[in-house]
Amino acid sequence: MKNNLLKSSLAALLIATPVSFVSGQNIVLEGTGGSGDIFFLYESQANSGDGAWHTVFRAKGTTGEPTTTNASGLTNSFQSFTGVSGTNTVIVPNTDGHTGDYNFDTLRVNVNTNQSLNVGGTDFYYTHTNGEFENPNPNVPDLGIRFRLREDQDAMGIGSNSAFDQFDNFTFTLNTAQSTFNGIALQDTTAHVSLFGNLLGSPDVLFNSAAGDLTGTFNSVWGHHHRNWGFSEYGEYSVVLDVLGVGGEYGDSAHQATIDFTVAIPEPGTYAAIFGFLALAGVLMVRHRRNKSS
Repeated sequence: MKNNLLKSSLAALLIATPVSFVSGQNIVLEGTGGSGDIFFLYESQANSGDGAWHTVFRAKGTTGEPTTTNASGLTNSFQSFTGVSGTNTVIVPNTDGHTGDYNFDTLRVNVNTNQSLNVGGTDFYYTHTNGEFENPNPNVPDLGIRFRLREDQDAMGIGSNSAFDQFDNFTFTLNTAQSTFNGIALQDTTAHVSLFGNLLGSPDVLFNSAAGDLTGTFNSVWGHHHRNWGFSEYGEYSVVLDVLGVGGEYGDSAHQATIDFTVAIPEPGTYAAIFGFLALAGVLMVRHRRNKSS
């Protein structure tokens, strides 16, 4: 009886243990050394000149070398288009598929941490950043923001052998109505999201829903920034950003991007509990067999 009960309990535990997998165009960024960018580009000549935005995931690494990104699901490469200026603006994966920019249906970042920081009066569990503000835990992924809103007129055959900025600057707004926390609109929950960096040793807040500050601006159209993504509670977040190219050659142009975050207590505690249970199960089985033999 005890043996059957023990087997049933062990089976129930294993069934309840979360199992994650990805396929197709689903990308998951997580774990030690995880580093990548969400990458925004504007293609002015697409859609018969009406323009089109592209949001892709950049796997961090050097061309021809294994990527430093601990990401799965890097299967659908994004191909560069004519008119984007700059060396290696868009990296097409090498033959091994180790490095490059990738299309995705879903981009998920797994943030397993118990470290928090008070920003504007609210405590946030936050992501790792490389060389920026608060970089204590390399086991938490680092998701940067990259954008290339500049065109080479000569490459496009439309002009003066020079590159020009498509927009004057780049802004993004946290859409609290469409963002969700555990499936409920973020604005209808007690959870909050923040994005912040370092300015003279103190948090430089780009947005913070707890304080009602929802819009951040980068006064550049050619940039690469790493900041801390902060979350006030553990759970599942779907973060919707309203992206806007402002002014410039094409006037204001809007785009929307979604990033999913799973914010959880660090994994080692979970595995320690499982291994502890398995060890106890082993001891009980041995004792049961000894008692049966006796």
